[in-house]
Amino acid sequence: MDKKTKGTFTLRRLFPSLQEDDLIKFQENSSVIRLKKGQNLFISGDTPRSIYGVANGCLKIVRESQEGESVITRIVRAGQIVGIREVFGEFKYGRTSVALKDSEVFSIEKTIVIDLIQRSPAVSLQFMKIFCNELARLEKRIESDLYRPAKNRVASVIFELYNLFADEGAQTFEPPLNRRDIAELADVTPETVSRAIADFKQSGIMETQGSAFTILDTNSLQNEAEER
Repeated sequence: MDKKTKGTFTLRRLFPSLQEDDLIKFQENSSVIRLKKGQNLFISGDTPRSIYGVANGCLKIVRESQEGESVITRIVRAGQIVGIREVFGEFKYGRTSVALKDSEVFSIEKTIVIDLIQRSPAVSLQFMKIFCNELARLEKRIESDLYRPAKNRVASVIFELYNLFADEGAQTFEPPLNRRDIAELADVTPETVSRAIADFKQSGIMETQGSAFTILDTNSLQNEAEER
């Protein structure tokens, strides 16, 4: 298994197809926001003024339920862009973004992004690719919810958390998420998460102690996560 590459994403890695002049323009009009774990990048109801590229760390996107509880809808990892839909759609944020661990985020001004898109076909194509990737992610999530067994969806979430929060070469990690959070990301009940973890433990794939996971068989967990 190829572990996620550790380190900071640069603007070049976030926008690999941009010409040097356009990249310099982005660089000149961007700033780096450093977030401590638990800090908000934006809050539901805010008016968008920038798009954001996660350079290091990761964020969770949450919405408020009718009961006033926060429900996690997505994890944004290093190398991903957030806020494009709100900037181009010209509507306020419908979700809140929270740092799951200390993170660095590129903030690129809305006016600069729109200006470059209007002037540069290469920039327009770059953002079309980002939109297509986001659409593919959403379609995959819908297909997963419709067709994949709940146990495999739980494995997929745990495998993603392992890649996000385990130190290089480590088997044990402690994600800043509880079983309810994992259930929300997998679109299952907390009881289903508990049953799936019990099955994985019985199969020798993992062990748990409190909120910590120890992955004993990474390949088997990955196979469970990718099984259709």
